[in-house]
Formats: sequence, structure tokens, C-alpha cells
Amino acid sequence: FSQLPSGPAIYALFGGKERLHAAYVGIAGNLRSRIKQHLVNRDSSVTTGASPVSLNPELIIEVRWWEHPAFADRVRLEAAELVAFDVLEPTLRSRGSVSDAVCALQTDAAFYSAMRLLVSADPSGRLVIPTLQDALDRIERLEERVRALEARLESWREQV
Repeated sequence: FSQLPSGPAIYALFGGKERLHAAYVGIAGNLRSRIKQHLVNRDSSVTTGASPVSLNPELIIEVRWWEHPAFADRVRLEAAELVAFDVLEPTLRSRGSVSDAVCALQTDAAFYSAMRLLVSADPSGRLVIPTLQDALDRIERLEERVRALEARLESWREQV
């Protein structure tokens, strides 16, 4: 998690096996703390079951985030999140009530276009979350390498 920035950002939590999909899109004033809250502490409202539908952190395999200087302003950050909902079409959305200022900015054509372009482009960063299956596959590959090394060592002992 150390590679996650501690500033404001829009983020998406992705899941899926054959095809990645946005499971959740949210915003954070401190991205590192927010992702840790979701995936490590598991005490965010969307992971604790406080809402009718919840997020299973075990199924999240990637985090992507987008940063922009305008996100220092909370209204701009919240309005950009609404644009991200349109672009990423997440299964779960974080936003409940939206202020008039956020609605007004989100409907501004120039702002909407700029934020749509931002979220449609490559993210500012990506964090791949290793799954249990990834770990098991890696252990299996390591065991195969150890067996091969042991066989070579045994062959070398027989020659000596």
C-alpha cells in the first residue's frame, strides 16, 4: 500500500476472473487511508454491510486511481466522481446525497468533458492485489524449481 498516494483521488476497486469490472468507485481525501480502510481494516460502510449491498474485499484484485489538481477542492472531487460513475459503470457507488454545487458543476459541459477524458485515459496509478490463488500458483512454481534443483544436486553427487 506504500505506493498509494496520500492525496485526494477518484478510485475504482476492480474484481473479476476472465474480465475485470469496476466493483466500486469512490473518492478519497487521502487515498492510502481510504483503500486501507476498505481492504485491510475492512471498516468502511461498504465493507461492513451497513448498506443493503456490500463489497467483499476478498474479491478485489486491482485498485486504480486518478489524480488531478482540481481534486483539492471537495466539490470538484465529488462532481468528478459522478462523471467516473458514468464512465466506469461500477456495480456499487459511494455517493448518497449530492449538493447543489456538485450537481451544477457535474452538468457543466467543459468540466464533464475534461473529467470524462481523465477517467477514460490511463489511471494515475494501479495496485494489483495478489489473490490466494496467485500465492498458491507461485508456491507451486517454487516447489517445481526446488525439485529440479534437488534432482540436479543428486545427479551431481552420483557423479562425484
